[in-house]
Amino acid sequence: MSEPVDEAATRWALREPLNEGQQAQLDAWLAENPRHEGALLRARAALSLIGSTLIHDETGGFAPPPDRLNRRWVLAGVGGAMAAAIAGLVGWPRLMGEHVQTARGEIRRLPLADGSIATIDTGSDMRVVLASDSRRIALRQGQAWFQVAKDRKRPFIVDAGIAQVRAVGTAFSVSRTGDIVNVAVTEGTVAVWPSGADGTMNILQAGQYAIFNGADAAPSTGTAPAAIARALAWREGEISLQDEPLSNAVAQFNRYNHQQLVIVDSDLAREHLVGLFKIDNPTDFARTLEASFGVAVRITPDEIQLSRKKMDLH
Repeated sequence: MSEPVDEAATRWALREPLNEGQQAQLDAWLAENPRHEGALLRARAALSLIGSTLIHDETGGFAPPPDRLNRRWVLAGVGGAMAAAIAGLVGWPRLMGEHVQTARGEIRRLPLADGSIATIDTGSDMRVVLASDSRRIALRQGQAWFQVAKDRKRPFIVDAGIAQVRAVGTAFSVSRTGDIVNVAVTEGTVAVWPSGADGTMNILQAGQYAIFNGADAAPSTGTAPAAIARALAWREGEISLQDEPLSNAVAQFNRYNHQQLVIVDSDLAREHLVGLFKIDNPTDFARTLEASFGVAVRITPDEIQLSRKKMDLH
């Protein structure tokens, strides 16, 4: 089956500028069908629209009005072809790149050859491919925060399975857990879209997030700069809690430590907490609960058990 016209046009637009051999191939493709020229013009216009939004906002030339940045963008006439081609133009899964994995409790700061920095959370697995025309990350699981060096000729693209992220010079995090992908922007602007869906894109600014859930085509989005900052406290080796249930706090600590926190009494899990704690010290966290909430703490080599203190009736 031949490649759909819009997808082929998008791939040609993304290859430009072309060398002599490629230009001859393009001319031959345009001559095959009158529809091809119109499709190529639409693809160029759509790509220019995305590049203008991301690049000019990052380099200070101009900032598009908030309504342009916050609304959902549908690339008319190009649709899913644009998203698919941006993510897969180079055929980068065939390029091995650098494979990076972090063990439980490990948080790694990884300088990249292009000047970007990836801060990688515990239990993560990703591959980095820096090519001449693009910079690509495959996040298989876990989370990473990227501080992206500006390079207008090489977009920075993260493939998180069900979701794609594109940036030029900015800072953002991507987390992937099962069928849920969360993108949060801490600086600049990024474009996000569902992989292989209908081409719908969202443009996110600093303090905004997008959550992709399973097969849903469109992500849920919002603005929550304070919550994003707390969620990224792991970069400093900390867990930041703001009116969160104990069950959530325990789940966070257990991701980083071999000695696991265990809630013995189920009603205790609903207690809400506020505080900043060292990520690698669950014992200190348990002692704080003991002092502030009357929690009984029992420590073994493998577990720290948390339960309600028994009342003394005598």
